Amino acid sequence: MAWKRSIGMVVGLGVLLPAAVTAVELYRCEDDGGAVSFQQTPCTGNGRRMTVGEVQAVWAPLRPGERSLVQSYRERDRERLARQRAAERAALRTQGQHLESSACFNKRHALEKVEARLRHGYPAGQGERLRRRRDYLEEYLSRYCQ
Repeated sequence: MAWKRSIGMVVGLGVLLPAAVTAVELYRCEDDGGAVSFQQTPCTGNGRRMTVGEVQAVWAPLRPGERSLVQSYRERDRERLARQRAAERAALRTQGQHLESSACFNKRHALEKVEARLRHGYPAGQGERLRRRRDYLEEYLSRYCQ
């Protein structure tokens, strides 16, 4: 299983490289038990030097099936946001001005937390959710708060 992790690190290294064409020197090392690992420093025991060259970041547009899936997610989010807005407006009408000021404070606080997460990093796969949350909070604040 150590070799799978090592290959993942090599692949991750290729992804993290800048868009410029770059050559990377790696060392494939084997220990006495036969476990293989990859590292950037020369091996102490049995191993060999490898050069991974011409690594370049590539961007590809969405395929038609992926594009339609993203559109369906956006539409679903718009509908859910519309339902949430309607419920929030109803709550504001029934509970009065005091709720609006505390709701605005809470939304501003939540927006600050989301923006901090976006600035300081987040786990893979959470970027889109965080950006949608930020858009929702900004729109809420622009509509209901001064």
